[in-house]
Amino acid sequence: MQAQDGDAFGAIYESYLPRLYRYCLARLRDPIEAEDAAEDIFVRVLSSIDRFTWRPMGADRSPFAAWIFRIAHNHLVSIYRRAAVRPGVGPLTETIADERRGPAELAERRSEIDEAFEAVELLPEAQRDVVLLRFGAGLSVAETAAALNKNEGNVKVLQHKGIRRLREILADENHPARRGARSLKARRA
Repeated sequence: MQAQDGDAFGAIYESYLPRLYRYCLARLRDPIEAEDAAEDIFVRVLSSIDRFTWRPMGADRSPFAAWIFRIAHNHLVSIYRRAAVRPGVGPLTETIADERRGPAELAERRSEIDEAFEAVELLPEAQRDVVLLRFGAGLSVAETAAALNKNEGNVKVLQHKGIRRLREILADENHPARRGARSLKARRA
């Protein structure tokens, strides 16, 4: 595909934007920053799409989704590096727009989401990357492996260990990731 092929790139954009946005949101935890990052990633994809060569999936082959998410991963690493050298502000609060739920349900849902994000952040980096790509971005094991330059067996092991660790964290009422949820429930009781 040539970079000038607007219709084809538009189809790619529409197909991958929701997954990229979810991945960026899971990593950045700020909807505005996630939107900006997803847009920046697509600019990078567009500028380098002429260098992409389609190959069937295999042990050392990189499918298109993995290629895009590798660009995304690298871009997010760059964002973290830039943020590490300048003082940052605290994360902005997320909003959940759902008119079918009342304030109590929204607060409970918000607490659960925050708890899950905090638990994921406590995972070792390799497990965190796999969990976010697999469940945040919806990549397959093969796509995740290609995006992270790992083999599929390693991705499966990291996913298994990450999920097991998340269960331990979320089951432990005394774990720091659970404090926010407990304090919200205590205030409502």
